[in-house]
Amino acid sequence: MNKRILPVIVSIFLISVSSYAQPIVFGIKGGLDFTKLTGTSFGGGFTTSFNAGAYAASNFNKKWGWQTEVVYNNGIEKINSDGFEQVYGPLPIATSPTDLNTTATIGSVSIPFLITYKINNFFSLHAGPQVSFNVYTNQNLFINGSVPFNQTDFWGVIGGNLDLGGLNFYLRYNNGFTNVNKMSGDTWNNRQINFGMEIPIYTMHKKK
Repeated sequence: MNKRILPVIVSIFLISVSSYAQPIVFGIKGGLDFTKLTGTSFGGGFTTSFNAGAYAASNFNKKWGWQTEVVYNNGIEKINSDGFEQVYGPLPIATSPTDLNTTATIGSVSIPFLITYKINNFFSLHAGPQVSFNVYTNQNLFINGSVPFNQTDFWGVIGGNLDLGGLNFYLRYNNGFTNVNKMSGDTWNNRQINFGMEIPIYTMHKKK
């Protein structure tokens, strides 16, 4: 994990928590991910996996607020064998009935910091930056077992929430700006759609 980036994110969160008199809501969240990697080496379509984590949210005023999260995303990426071999040569031969060469699973921890805008009592919008850290990879792209993915990725996030009596349903689109391919020859950018539910657990009121 990048030792310079994480303290900045933690500092932003702590400043947000300590600076505003509005209550801060803590909760858990989870749902579905639809992910894909762009580039010649991958399939081009979205595949389905999951996300799960925790969040904290508060308001600046009646309309504007903020939300930050720590979320695990489990992305399953389809490999375009023809495209991959065109750039990097033949894929290794599968050694079991399950052909590991057709997919790459990337587990990452994502930390967004979002600005929220409340349209009415039910709908709100949110947008902001996100940083993700690659914490797990299951792939068989190279015979020597080397992992071709960069550890850190920077994203832009945009989406919305539907609030139904405290249960929040979210839908968002995440666009990765980083080329996560740490080799030359092909550019891989993450694209992701998230859908799921947020459940508030605890509300912290600032002490007077």
